[in-house]
Amino acid sequence: MAQKAPDLTELAEQRDRVLATVQTLIIGAPPEATDAALPELGVTPFIQHEGFFYIYPSRLSAHVRSMLKAGQAQFLAIEDEATAQNIWARKRIRFTANIIEIDRKNDEFDCLARLFAARHGPTMDLIRDFADFHMLKLVPTSGVMVLGFAKAYQLDGPGLDIAEHLRES
Repeated sequence: MAQKAPDLTELAEQRDRVLATVQTLIIGAPPEATDAALPELGVTPFIQHEGFFYIYPSRLSAHVRSMLKAGQAQFLAIEDEATAQNIWARKRIRFTANIIEIDRKNDEFDCLARLFAARHGPTMDLIRDFADFHMLKLVPTSGVMVLGFAKAYQLDGPGLDIAEHLRES
């Protein structure tokens, strides 16, 4: 019996739900030291605006310096443990993205800072002018969305479009 093709509209809605319910992204960046084997890791609040992701992290962190140097990193948005139906199959989206820095003098910076404050609270107003913080636009190139056991999907492009159901590792 042939397996029914997944409903792309429903999958896109689930992707958007996962992204709407999480407030932070876990960052995996290439190691800073050329002889290091393990990635630099971190976590940061994010917003979505006009189809892109934005983060405002501090360059004092090794993972931020590393991703700025590399111009790209991997990111993970993962369902909260407390609300997950099954801890082994938490809904998650992992994606690779290119990094573009938004200059503080750009009008877009002001708009994004207001959006950060609206979503994440008044701390943004406090750190907005800290020189070590950088407004970064994340432009996804590819990724994987996991919605449960045997429910993994390849994602492609800036919109994280559902490309295919993954049936093999």
